[in-house]
Amino acid sequence: MELQDTYYNKSEYVETASGNKVSRQTVLCGSQNIVLHGKVIVQSDAMIRGDLANVKTGRFCIISKGSVIRPPFKKFTETVVPSFARYSGSPARLITTLPEATPDLMTEFTKSYYQHFLPTSVN
Repeated sequence: MELQDTYYNKSEYVETASGNKVSRQTVLCGSQNIVLHGKVIVQSDAMIRGDLANVKTGRFCIISKGSVIRPPFKKFTETVVPSFARYSGSPARLITTLPEATPDLMTEFTKSYYQHFLPTSVN
């Protein structure tokens, strides 16, 4: 299924040499500790907390409006979080497990989303 184009105002985003598109409405704390590995979209009102610890993303990540990305949780000894598991709540509980094809499906989706995230044309 082909995604529809999503348009954004070019003056509201900063585009880096590696293709990252970061909203000017984003809060970046401790930017020296934030690594975006290319073609990442950070939408408005998102917050990335690099002041607490290093934060790294992979390529083609989408950080949605209002998201908060911060260092991970405290992991207790003898705790194992399985791959493709989805947790929610505080304290977190296992909600569901995702199919093993999830990485392939999400990679394809995020690449397509990036390709269809276009600046509005100025007439």
